[in-house]
Amino acid sequence: MCWRIEGKTTVCGAALLGAALLLCAGIRPVSAQDLPLEIVRLIEAGAEDGVGDPEAIAEYFSELLDRPLDLNRADRETIESCPLLTPFMVASLLEYREEYGPVASAAELALIDGFSPAVVEVLMPFVTLGNADPDNKDGRQGKFSGKWIMRSKMEIERDGGFPETGLPVPVYSRFRMDYGDRYSAGFTLESDRGETGFPDFYSMFLSVKDIPLAGDGSFRIESFVAGDFSLRFGQGLVLWNAFSMSDISTPSAAIRREGEVRPYTSSDENNYFHGAGVTFGFPGGVRASVFYSNNGVDAAVEGDFFTSKPEDGLHDSPKRLLVRNAMREEVAGGNVSWRGKWLKAGLTAAAYRYDRLDGRRTSYYNAHLRYDGWWGNASADFLLSFRGVRVFGEAALDFGGAFAGIAGTVWPISSSVETSLVYRYYSSGYIATHAGAYCRSNVNNEHGVSAALRWRCGARTLISTGMEYTRFPWARFGVREPSDCLKASADCLWEDGERHRVYCRLGATFDSGRSTRLLRLRGEYTYTIAEGLETSTRIEGCWGGGPVGFLAFQELDYAAVSGRMRCSIRATVFSTEDWDSRIYCYERDVPGTFSVPACYGKGAGLYAVVTYRPVRWVDVSLKCSLLKRLDMPEKDELGVRLQLTLPF
Repeated sequence: MCWRIEGKTTVCGAALLGAALLLCAGIRPVSAQDLPLEIVRLIEAGAEDGVGDPEAIAEYFSELLDRPLDLNRADRETIESCPLLTPFMVASLLEYREEYGPVASAAELALIDGFSPAVVEVLMPFVTLGNADPDNKDGRQGKFSGKWIMRSKMEIERDGGFPETGLPVPVYSRFRMDYGDRYSAGFTLESDRGETGFPDFYSMFLSVKDIPLAGDGSFRIESFVAGDFSLRFGQGLVLWNAFSMSDISTPSAAIRREGEVRPYTSSDENNYFHGAGVTFGFPGGVRASVFYSNNGVDAAVEGDFFTSKPEDGLHDSPKRLLVRNAMREEVAGGNVSWRGKWLKAGLTAAAYRYDRLDGRRTSYYNAHLRYDGWWGNASADFLLSFRGVRVFGEAALDFGGAFAGIAGTVWPISSSVETSLVYRYYSSGYIATHAGAYCRSNVNNEHGVSAALRWRCGARTLISTGMEYTRFPWARFGVREPSDCLKASADCLWEDGERHRVYCRLGATFDSGRSTRLLRLRGEYTYTIAEGLETSTRIEGCWGGGPVGFLAFQELDYAAVSGRMRCSIRATVFSTEDWDSRIYCYERDVPGTFSVPACYGKGAGLYAVVTYRPVRWVDVSLKCSLLKRLDMPEKDELGVRLQLTLPF
């Protein structure tokens, strides 16, 4: 269990992305910088595009650190679901297991085609090779483990102060208890600054998994969740409110990785189901899921109509309190799938309704997205896997007959080259309020094609490129006519394996509807001075048609070999024309948080982070930051974040 107290100050305009990355008792806290470096950069790129869910991604890797994926016992579907493994690596590993049996060591894993010592070094915290004896049961069975997090923030700003009413600081508490690997329960309690009482938002669940219902285990409950849960089926055209890596453009991430009904543990107050769901496993590779949800929705209600649906989750004023859970939504549906050795096929359906009629003002961008009473969607999807090549797709219709479809392929040409190609067609009238397929805005009103390539050029160089074209055939928010968007990027990473690491990125965006054109160029150099001591330098420029903007920082990071202390200090300067040319820049923070502030205007910043473990059961973290704005001196900021972690 963990108890945390923290204080912080926000950076104006920052996108501070929280991530619960504390592990259970006896395991060291894991901070965002402990994520694979490539994942950190992809999340940073996702922040620029306004896509992805860093909190969900961080929670996924936190859970993977706590319960590593067993590469010797996991089935094909489970291994394919791991975003750290490319299709070529999955195919190579499965063929190796079939021919030679379990992998005995990390050194042996590095010898498998598609793996390497550098790749295995990144993988090992997230995977395990288990025990060669298949009858050996997991030692966690029958044992309790848990995690309890309490968090608060304190803001210090030049023009800041405590709110006149409500809580002076936000309060967050999260608890989870597991019994073995089959039973778990937990809750999340949260109130934002200025909200009255605690908790303003609460979420809880009770979950069981992998329960045999037949003596031979062929018929079983794969998962059951009562309370709050998330769903991910097909490629997301009907039901998807869970973590996915396909929001970020790498070849392997092009495919959505579906799964069973899962507990909901995020602090997002909108994107979850409330009720019960169950996934059954049948003989012959058949899986079936059914669920029912009846959940409160924030809405401004006038009689039998709702006029708006706020999604910020804030209830810090009498007016905002009136919209809190003012409307109910019922959702029911399910999924049936069959999986053979090379082919997976599935059917998904959902029906839903609000208990109020749609009374929102009709405008140019939402006239085709209105419905009252029961609505819903149905889809069919497939995934063909053969020797690392994957071909996938999903086609869906809504109750009004509008169509949406997505199809693509991921093709590992060799152990060093991987490519992907995806096409999507979402008609303007397609309405799917719980869809989560890959898109640039909503899962409607866009046709697009995207391609990506990843090439490991030798043992030291990794090159990635991606390009996407999107056509919006109908008006969208802020754009009153059909429009186009083109995005492209190229990345190159070189490292000698010991001292030097160089990273470069070139990105370009053109949006005809918003008259936006933006070119970015980034260069980073990291030098390892000695074991545990390294320095990093980054320079990034951006051009949006006006003056050239830039950002530069110098950072020094130290991690004690004993693991008891880590500290970082960084100085940053930036100058951009406006908010549209902002530069997102990941920065280190106290363990358990993920910070990607957006720098805009003209200014300079300085911060230092120290984490220290004086004894095994105490971690103390402190971050001090200073932001000086040359163009807006009234918004100068001094921030302090303090965190105490007590594992039990």
